[in-house]
This record gives sequence, structure tokens and C-alpha cells, in this order.
Amino acid sequence: MRKQRSTWSADVKEVILSVLRGELGIAEAARQHGANGSLIHTWKAQFLEAGRARVLSRTAPARLADDSQDQGVTVLERENDRLKRIVAEKELELNISRKVRRL
Repeated sequence: MRKQRSTWSADVKEVILSVLRGELGIAEAARQHGANGSLIHTWKAQFLEAGRARVLSRTAPARLADDSQDQGVTVLERENDRLKRIVAEKELELNISRKVRRL
């Protein structure tokens, strides 16, 4: 049976991130959000573990071989190259027009 993925509400994420940033202490965050301090510790540990698992899953070779993702990247790279060429052409035109005005 598959483990159900837990979802994080925006409020929980903000509490955890503020604790991780050092903006709030555990006790202060618990008081402000009406939660028990041990619950904040648990959320923090779960949040860090979920982040660790997410990073590891992105670097796994099986994930990188995903053809549809690679195709999307290729399309974006081509579009990026096309736009870079356009910007370079416009910059060249602008430099030429500036030189002509100085004459």
C-alpha cells in the first residue's frame, strides 16, 4: 500500500521557515501559532527530512533520465538561444545608431 503524501499548509511552512531562519524560537513560534513546542520540533524535523528526500530524488539517475523533462529542457534551451540572438542583434543595432548620431 502506498504511503499518502502529506501536504503542508502555508501557515505551517511559514512557522517552520521562520524557525529555521532564526527569526523565531521554538517556544515563541509555538505561542504565536497556538501549537505545542514538541509539535513545532516534529514539523521542523519532518520538513527537513522531506526537503532532504526531495533533493536526493532529484539527483537520482533514474529521475534525470526522464525523456519528457529532457525534451522540455531542450525546447527551453533553444528558445533561450533564439532570444539571446535577438537581444544581441538589437544591441548591435543600438550601438550602430549611437555611432551614426555622433557623426
